[in-house]
Amino acid sequence: MMGFRRPVQIERRTGGAWTEEGTWTKGTVFTVTVSASVQPLNAKEYTMIQPEGDHTVRAVKIYTDTELFPAKEPGTEADVLLWRGIRWRIVQCDPFQSGVISHFRAYALEVMDRGDG
Repeated sequence: MMGFRRPVQIERRTGGAWTEEGTWTKGTVFTVTVSASVQPLNAKEYTMIQPEGDHTVRAVKIYTDTELFPAKEPGTEADVLLWRGIRWRIVQCDPFQSGVISHFRAYALEVMDRGDG
């Protein structure tokens, strides 16, 4: 599996904070490079990621040694994969840590840019 991985960029945001006035301030964005294999989803995976049958947003799966983070609670932001000129928001990341070929498999949806970064 290692031979198929290539360097890709991941945008990660540090934690934001609430101001005394009750306004949310986003954290700082930084970019890390990870080695990953990015692949299209099969029909079963599309149904798992988008169960309503709404396949209008493209999705990919990512195999990597680096854990990628989805948004887990309000006020946190998911990692974003930068791949082929498109931004992909991480929606799930599962560990496969058997000790043989340990890795993570993540799923990401295409970010429909609304101009809000």
